[in-house]
Amino acid sequence: MKERNRYFVLAMAAVTNFCYGCAYIWTVFQPEAKLRFGLENAAANRPFAFFMLSFTLGGVLSGKLQQHVAPRLVVLGSNLLMCLGFVLTAFVPVEHPALLTVTYGILSGFGAGAAYNALVALVQKWFPDRRGLVTGITICSAGASGLIMTPLCNGCIKSLSFSGAMLVVAGLYLVLGCLCGSLVTAPPAGYMADYHPTHVAVSSRQYSAGEMMRTRQFYLITFAYMFALPAYFLINPMMKSLGVERGLSEAQAVAGVMAAALLNVAGRLLVPWISDRLGRKPMLVVLFVVNIAAIAGLIYARGALFLALVVCIAFAYGGYCAIYPVVTADYFGSKNAGLNYGIVMTGCGIVSVLCPFLTAVGNAFSFVTAAICSVLGIVLTLVLRKPE
Repeated sequence: MKERNRYFVLAMAAVTNFCYGCAYIWTVFQPEAKLRFGLENAAANRPFAFFMLSFTLGGVLSGKLQQHVAPRLVVLGSNLLMCLGFVLTAFVPVEHPALLTVTYGILSGFGAGAAYNALVALVQKWFPDRRGLVTGITICSAGASGLIMTPLCNGCIKSLSFSGAMLVVAGLYLVLGCLCGSLVTAPPAGYMADYHPTHVAVSSRQYSAGEMMRTRQFYLITFAYMFALPAYFLINPMMKSLGVERGLSEAQAVAGVMAAALLNVAGRLLVPWISDRLGRKPMLVVLFVVNIAAIAGLIYARGALFLALVVCIAFAYGGYCAIYPVVTADYFGSKNAGLNYGIVMTGCGIVSVLCPFLTAVGNAFSFVTAAICSVLGIVLTLVLRKPE
Protein backbone atom coordinates (compact mmCIF):
# COMPACT_ATOMS: atom_id res chain seq x y z
CA MET A 1 0.00 0.00 0.00
CA LYS A 2 2.86 2.38 0.81
CA GLU A 3 4.43 1.76 -2.58
CA ARG A 4 1.21 2.62 -4.42
CA ASN A 5 0.59 5.62 -2.25
CA ARG A 6 4.01 7.12 -2.76
CA TYR A 7 3.83 6.83 -6.55
CA PHE A 8 0.44 8.50 -6.51
CA VAL A 9 1.87 11.35 -4.45
CA LEU A 10 4.79 11.63 -6.88
CA ALA A 11 2.39 11.86 -9.82
CA MET A 12 0.26 14.55 -8.16
CA ALA A 13 3.35 16.50 -7.08
CA ALA A 14 4.76 16.41 -10.60
CA VAL A 15 1.53 17.58 -12.21
CA THR A 16 1.11 20.33 -9.63
CA ASN A 17 4.69 21.47 -10.10
CA PHE A 18 3.92 22.12 -13.77
CA CYS A 19 2.35 25.38 -12.57
CA TYR A 20 5.55 26.65 -11.01
CA GLY A 21 7.53 26.76 -14.23
CA CYS A 22 5.68 29.99 -14.93
CA ALA A 23 8.95 31.96 -14.75
CA TYR A 24 9.94 30.49 -18.10
CA ILE A 25 7.00 31.98 -20.01
CA TRP A 26 8.14 35.55 -19.36
CA THR A 27 10.38 35.31 -22.41
CA VAL A 28 7.15 35.19 -24.50
CA PHE A 29 5.54 38.10 -22.64
CA GLN A 30 8.73 40.20 -22.58
CA PRO A 31 8.59 41.50 -26.18
CA GLU A 32 4.94 42.47 -25.73
CA ALA A 33 5.74 44.12 -22.40
CA LYS A 34 8.46 46.18 -24.13
CA LEU A 35 5.94 47.45 -26.70
CA ARG A 36 2.98 47.88 -24.35
CA PHE A 37 4.88 49.70 -21.60
CA GLY A 38 7.68 51.30 -23.67
CA LEU A 39 10.53 49.46 -21.91
CA GLU A 40 14.14 48.74 -22.78
CA ASN A 41 15.59 45.22 -22.35
CA ALA A 42 16.89 45.79 -18.82
CA ALA A 43 13.57 47.15 -17.55
CA ALA A 44 11.56 44.47 -19.36
CA ASN A 45 13.77 41.77 -17.81
CA ARG A 46 13.33 43.13 -14.29
CA PRO A 47 10.01 41.34 -13.52
CA PHE A 48 11.69 38.02 -14.31
CA ALA A 49 14.65 38.92 -12.10
CA PHE A 50 12.43 39.76 -9.14
CA PHE A 51 10.33 36.68 -9.82
CA MET A 52 13.43 34.54 -9.28
CA LEU A 53 14.42 36.51 -6.16
CA SER A 54 10.95 36.15 -4.68
CA PHE A 55 10.89 32.51 -5.77
CA THR A 56 13.89 31.80 -3.55
CA LEU A 57 12.48 33.77 -0.62
CA GLY A 58 9.19 31.92 -0.97
CA GLY A 59 11.17 28.69 -0.80
CA VAL A 60 12.75 29.72 2.51
CA LEU A 61 9.39 30.55 4.09
CA SER A 62 7.88 27.36 2.69
CA GLY A 63 10.70 25.33 4.20
CA LYS A 64 9.91 26.77 7.60
CA LEU A 65 6.16 26.31 7.22
CA GLN A 66 6.57 22.66 6.24
CA GLN A 67 7.83 21.95 9.74
CA HIS A 68 4.47 23.03 11.19
CA VAL A 69 1.85 22.94 8.40
CA ALA A 70 0.71 20.12 6.10
CA PRO A 71 2.41 20.33 2.67
CA ARG A 72 -1.01 20.36 0.99
CA LEU A 73 -1.96 23.59 2.74
CA VAL A 74 1.37 25.20 1.88
CA VAL A 75 0.93 24.31 -1.79
CA LEU A 76 -2.69 25.47 -2.01
CA GLY A 77 -2.09 28.79 -0.27
CA SER A 78 1.01 29.48 -2.33
CA ASN A 79 -0.78 28.62 -5.58
CA LEU A 80 -3.52 31.14 -4.80
CA LEU A 81 -0.94 33.85 -4.18
CA MET A 82 0.82 33.09 -7.45
CA CYS A 83 -2.40 33.23 -9.46
CA LEU A 84 -3.41 36.49 -7.77
CA GLY A 85 -0.15 37.97 -9.01
CA PHE A 86 -0.98 36.96 -12.57
CA VAL A 87 -4.46 38.47 -12.37
CA LEU A 88 -3.09 41.75 -11.04
CA THR A 89 -0.42 41.77 -13.77
CA ALA A 90 -3.18 41.67 -16.38
CA PHE A 91 -4.52 44.99 -15.05
CA VAL A 92 -1.27 46.93 -14.60
CA PRO A 93 -1.81 50.40 -16.13
CA VAL A 94 0.38 51.27 -19.11
CA GLU A 95 1.64 54.37 -17.33
CA HIS A 96 2.87 52.35 -14.31
CA PRO A 97 5.11 49.56 -15.71
CA ALA A 98 7.03 49.32 -12.41
CA LEU A 99 4.01 47.49 -10.98
CA LEU A 100 4.91 44.49 -13.16
CA THR A 101 7.80 43.87 -10.78
CA VAL A 102 5.38 43.83 -7.84
CA THR A 103 2.60 41.72 -9.36
CA TYR A 104 4.40 39.22 -11.58
CA GLY A 105 7.82 39.54 -10.00
CA ILE A 106 7.13 39.57 -6.27
CA LEU A 107 3.65 38.13 -5.68
CA SER A 108 3.68 35.40 -8.33
CA GLY A 109 7.34 34.62 -7.73
CA PHE A 110 6.88 34.23 -3.99
CA GLY A 111 3.86 31.97 -4.36
CA ALA A 112 5.49 29.80 -7.02
CA GLY A 113 8.69 29.37 -5.02
CA ALA A 114 6.88 28.40 -1.85
CA ALA A 115 4.81 25.72 -3.57
CA TYR A 116 7.74 24.42 -5.63
CA ASN A 117 9.97 23.99 -2.59
CA ALA A 118 7.24 22.19 -0.65
CA LEU A 119 6.72 19.67 -3.46
CA VAL A 120 10.43 18.94 -4.00
CA ALA A 121 11.04 18.37 -0.28
CA LEU A 122 7.94 16.20 -0.06
CA VAL A 123 8.90 13.71 -2.79
CA GLN A 124 12.42 13.38 -1.37
CA LYS A 125 10.90 12.25 1.93
CA TRP A 126 8.75 9.66 0.15
CA PHE A 127 11.71 8.35 -1.92
CA PRO A 128 14.97 8.35 0.06
CA ASP A 129 15.98 5.34 -2.06
CA ARG A 130 15.49 7.19 -5.39
CA ARG A 131 16.09 10.75 -4.39
CA GLY A 132 17.76 11.90 -7.60
CA LEU A 133 15.22 10.30 -9.92
CA VAL A 134 12.07 11.57 -8.20
CA THR A 135 13.53 15.04 -7.73
CA GLY A 136 14.23 15.08 -11.46
CA ILE A 137 10.69 13.93 -12.29
CA THR A 138 9.10 16.55 -10.06
CA ILE A 139 11.31 19.37 -11.24
CA CYS A 140 11.16 18.47 -14.93
CA SER A 141 7.42 19.07 -14.90
CA ALA A 142 8.13 22.70 -14.01
CA GLY A 143 10.44 22.88 -17.01
CA ALA A 144 7.71 21.33 -19.16
CA SER A 145 5.60 24.37 -18.37
CA GLY A 146 7.82 26.43 -20.65
CA LEU A 147 7.51 23.88 -23.45
CA ILE A 148 3.73 23.57 -23.32
CA MET A 149 2.82 27.10 -22.29
CA THR A 150 5.06 28.91 -24.83
CA PRO A 151 2.86 28.31 -27.89
CA LEU A 152 -0.31 28.73 -25.81
CA CYS A 153 0.84 32.08 -24.42
CA ASN A 154 2.12 33.24 -27.78
CA GLY A 155 -1.25 32.47 -29.39
CA CYS A 156 -3.18 34.09 -26.53
CA ILE A 157 -1.09 37.26 -26.73
CA LYS A 158 -1.87 37.58 -30.45
CA SER A 159 -5.59 36.93 -30.06
CA LEU A 160 -6.36 38.26 -26.59
CA SER A 161 -3.54 40.80 -25.93
CA PHE A 162 -1.06 40.88 -23.04
CA SER A 163 -3.80 41.18 -20.41
CA GLY A 164 -6.02 38.46 -21.82
CA ALA A 165 -3.12 36.02 -22.02
CA MET A 166 -2.23 36.71 -18.39
CA LEU A 167 -5.78 35.94 -17.30
CA VAL A 168 -5.80 32.67 -19.26
CA VAL A 169 -2.55 31.63 -17.59
CA ALA A 170 -3.92 32.54 -14.15
CA GLY A 171 -7.08 30.50 -14.69
CA LEU A 172 -5.22 27.44 -15.96
CA TYR A 173 -2.71 27.41 -13.11
CA LEU A 174 -5.44 28.04 -10.54
CA VAL A 175 -7.48 25.02 -11.59
CA LEU A 176 -4.54 22.66 -12.11
CA GLY A 177 -2.65 23.73 -8.98
CA CYS A 178 -5.61 23.52 -6.63
CA LEU A 179 -7.01 20.28 -8.05
CA CYS A 180 -3.80 18.24 -7.94
CA GLY A 181 -2.17 20.10 -5.06
CA SER A 182 -5.03 19.10 -2.78
CA LEU A 183 -4.03 15.44 -3.23
CA VAL A 184 -0.42 15.59 -2.00
CA THR A 185 0.32 14.25 1.48
CA ALA A 186 3.38 13.74 3.66
CA PRO A 187 4.72 10.24 4.50
CA PRO A 188 4.04 8.86 7.97
CA ALA A 189 6.53 9.58 10.73
CA GLY A 190 9.60 7.35 10.55
CA TYR A 191 8.91 6.30 6.96
CA MET A 192 11.95 4.35 5.60
CA ALA A 193 14.07 5.69 8.46
CA ASP A 194 16.32 2.63 8.28
CA TYR A 195 17.30 3.18 4.63
CA HIS A 196 20.98 4.03 4.05
CA PRO A 197 22.24 4.34 0.45
CA THR A 198 25.63 2.93 -0.48
CA HIS A 199 26.14 4.34 -4.02
CA VAL A 200 26.34 8.06 -3.18
CA ALA A 201 27.98 9.97 -0.34
CA VAL A 202 25.35 11.16 2.11
CA SER A 203 25.39 12.60 5.56
CA SER A 204 24.34 10.39 8.43
CA ARG A 205 23.30 13.52 10.31
CA GLN A 206 20.11 15.53 9.92
CA TYR A 207 21.29 19.15 9.98
CA SER A 208 19.08 21.99 11.14
CA ALA A 209 19.31 25.20 9.12
CA GLY A 210 21.55 26.80 11.73
CA GLU A 211 23.87 23.80 11.86
CA MET A 212 24.05 23.68 8.07
CA MET A 213 25.03 27.34 7.82
CA ARG A 214 27.99 26.73 10.13
CA THR A 215 29.54 24.21 7.73
CA ARG A 216 32.05 24.84 4.96
CA GLN A 217 30.03 22.66 2.58
CA PHE A 218 27.04 25.00 2.77
CA TYR A 219 29.00 27.96 1.40
CA LEU A 220 30.70 25.92 -1.30
CA ILE A 221 27.37 24.53 -2.50
CA THR A 222 25.55 27.87 -2.29
CA PHE A 223 28.19 29.86 -4.16
CA ALA A 224 28.70 27.15 -6.78
CA TYR A 225 24.93 27.20 -7.41
CA MET A 226 25.02 31.00 -7.68
CA PHE A 227 27.82 30.87 -10.23
CA ALA A 228 25.95 28.27 -12.27
CA LEU A 229 22.95 30.46 -13.02
CA PRO A 230 23.98 33.76 -14.71
CA ALA A 231 24.21 32.14 -18.16
CA TYR A 232 20.55 31.12 -18.11
CA PHE A 233 19.23 34.11 -16.20
CA LEU A 234 20.80 36.45 -18.75
CA ILE A 235 19.47 34.69 -21.83
CA ASN A 236 16.05 33.43 -20.70
CA PRO A 237 13.98 36.63 -20.43
CA MET A 238 15.15 37.89 -23.84
CA MET A 239 15.49 34.54 -25.62
CA LYS A 240 12.76 35.32 -28.14
CA SER A 241 13.65 38.96 -28.79
CA LEU A 242 17.41 38.29 -28.98
CA GLY A 243 16.79 35.39 -31.35
CA VAL A 244 14.99 37.76 -33.74
CA GLU A 245 17.90 40.22 -33.46
CA ARG A 246 20.30 37.37 -34.35
CA GLY A 247 18.60 36.59 -37.66
CA LEU A 248 15.68 34.31 -36.73
CA SER A 249 12.09 34.85 -37.79
CA GLU A 250 9.52 35.26 -35.03
CA ALA A 251 8.27 31.71 -35.65
CA GLN A 252 11.82 30.35 -35.46
CA ALA A 253 12.46 32.30 -32.26
CA VAL A 254 9.31 30.86 -30.66
CA ALA A 255 10.36 27.38 -31.80
CA GLY A 256 13.75 28.07 -30.20
CA VAL A 257 12.07 28.95 -26.90
CA MET A 258 10.17 25.67 -27.07
CA ALA A 259 13.33 23.72 -27.90
CA ALA A 260 15.09 25.34 -24.95
CA ALA A 261 12.17 24.38 -22.70
CA LEU A 262 12.38 20.78 -23.96
CA LEU A 263 16.11 20.59 -23.18
CA ASN A 264 15.43 22.22 -19.81
CA VAL A 265 13.05 19.35 -19.08
CA ALA A 266 15.56 16.78 -20.33
CA GLY A 267 18.26 18.19 -18.06
CA ARG A 268 15.98 18.05 -15.05
CA LEU A 269 15.12 14.42 -15.69
CA LEU A 270 18.42 12.98 -16.91
CA VAL A 271 21.04 14.77 -14.82
CA PRO A 272 19.92 13.68 -11.32
CA TRP A 273 19.16 10.17 -12.58
CA ILE A 274 22.68 9.82 -14.03
CA SER A 275 24.17 11.40 -10.90
CA ASP A 276 22.55 8.66 -8.80
CA ARG A 277 24.91 6.27 -10.60
CA LEU A 278 28.00 8.31 -11.48
CA GLY A 279 28.09 10.82 -8.62
CA ARG A 280 27.01 14.43 -8.16
CA LYS A 281 30.37 16.18 -8.60
CA PRO A 282 31.29 14.72 -12.01
CA MET A 283 27.86 15.70 -13.35
CA LEU A 284 28.21 19.24 -12.01
CA VAL A 285 31.60 19.68 -13.65
CA VAL A 286 30.16 18.55 -17.00
CA LEU A 287 27.31 21.06 -16.68
CA PHE A 288 29.70 23.91 -15.90
CA VAL A 289 31.82 23.06 -18.95
CA VAL A 290 28.69 23.11 -21.15
CA ASN A 291 27.78 26.50 -19.66
CA ILE A 292 31.20 27.98 -20.40
CA ALA A 293 31.30 26.84 -24.02
CA ALA A 294 27.71 27.86 -24.80
CA ILE A 295 27.58 31.30 -23.17
CA ALA A 296 30.95 32.28 -24.64
CA GLY A 297 29.75 31.23 -28.09
CA LEU A 298 26.62 33.37 -27.77
CA ILE A 299 28.71 36.54 -27.95
CA TYR A 300 28.78 36.24 -31.75
CA ALA A 301 26.47 33.34 -32.64
CA ARG A 302 23.64 33.88 -35.10
CA GLY A 303 20.88 31.79 -36.66
CA ALA A 304 20.98 28.04 -36.08
CA LEU A 305 24.15 28.23 -34.00
CA PHE A 306 22.44 30.73 -31.69
CA LEU A 307 19.60 28.24 -31.15
CA ALA A 308 21.98 25.33 -30.55
CA LEU A 309 23.89 27.24 -27.87
CA VAL A 310 20.72 28.44 -26.17
CA VAL A 311 19.35 24.91 -25.83
CA CYS A 312 22.70 23.78 -24.36
CA ILE A 313 22.41 26.47 -21.69
CA ALA A 314 18.82 25.42 -21.03
CA PHE A 315 19.87 21.78 -20.60
CA ALA A 316 22.58 22.76 -18.13
CA TYR A 317 20.18 24.99 -16.20
CA GLY A 318 17.62 22.19 -15.96
CA GLY A 319 20.36 19.93 -14.63
CA TYR A 320 21.39 22.45 -11.98
CA CYS A 321 17.79 22.91 -10.84
CA ALA A 322 17.39 19.17 -10.38
CA ILE A 323 20.75 18.22 -8.91
CA TYR A 324 21.27 20.94 -6.29
CA PRO A 325 18.21 19.97 -4.20
CA VAL A 326 19.62 16.44 -4.19
CA VAL A 327 23.11 17.63 -3.26
CA THR A 328 21.64 19.65 -0.40
CA ALA A 329 19.73 16.63 0.92
CA ASP A 330 22.79 14.38 0.47
CA TYR A 331 25.00 16.65 2.53
CA PHE A 332 22.56 17.89 5.16
CA GLY A 333 19.83 15.23 5.40
CA SER A 334 16.21 15.08 4.24
CA LYS A 335 14.49 15.91 7.53
CA ASN A 336 14.88 19.68 7.06
CA ALA A 337 15.43 19.53 3.29
CA GLY A 338 12.73 22.09 2.50
CA LEU A 339 14.16 24.84 4.68
CA ASN A 340 17.79 23.96 3.98
CA TYR A 341 17.36 24.00 0.21
CA GLY A 342 15.35 27.21 0.45
CA ILE A 343 18.32 28.85 2.15
CA VAL A 344 20.74 27.47 -0.44
CA MET A 345 18.50 28.99 -3.13
CA THR A 346 18.70 32.52 -1.72
CA GLY A 347 21.92 33.04 -3.63
CA CYS A 348 20.00 32.33 -6.83
CA GLY A 349 17.65 35.17 -6.06
CA ILE A 350 20.55 37.56 -5.59
CA VAL A 351 22.00 36.52 -8.95
CA SER A 352 18.66 37.02 -10.69
CA VAL A 353 18.45 40.63 -9.49
CA LEU A 354 22.03 41.40 -10.52
CA CYS A 355 21.68 40.00 -14.05
CA PRO A 356 19.58 42.89 -15.47
CA PHE A 357 22.38 45.27 -14.46
CA LEU A 358 24.80 43.15 -16.49
CA THR A 359 22.38 43.23 -19.42
CA ALA A 360 22.31 47.02 -19.26
CA VAL A 361 26.12 47.11 -19.66
CA GLY A 362 25.96 45.00 -22.82
CA ASN A 363 25.47 41.43 -23.96
CA ALA A 364 29.14 40.71 -24.69
CA PHE A 365 30.29 41.85 -21.24
CA SER A 366 27.47 39.99 -19.48
CA PHE A 367 28.12 36.73 -21.38
CA VAL A 368 31.84 36.83 -20.59
CA THR A 369 31.00 37.45 -16.93
CA ALA A 370 28.69 34.42 -16.93
CA ALA A 371 31.47 32.25 -18.42
CA ILE A 372 33.89 33.38 -15.70
CA CYS A 373 31.27 32.55 -13.05
CA SER A 374 31.03 29.00 -14.42
CA VAL A 375 34.80 28.61 -14.15
CA LEU A 376 34.56 29.61 -10.50
CA GLY A 377 31.73 27.12 -10.08
CA ILE A 378 34.00 24.31 -11.25
CA VAL A 379 36.66 25.30 -8.71
CA LEU A 380 34.17 25.33 -5.82
CA THR A 381 32.73 21.99 -6.89
CA LEU A 382 36.14 20.32 -7.08
CA VAL A 383 37.11 21.39 -3.54
CA LEU A 384 33.78 20.20 -2.09
CA ARG A 385 34.36 17.18 0.13
CA LYS A 386 32.10 14.42 1.43
CA PRO A 387 30.05 15.21 4.54
CA GLU A 388 31.56 14.04 7.78
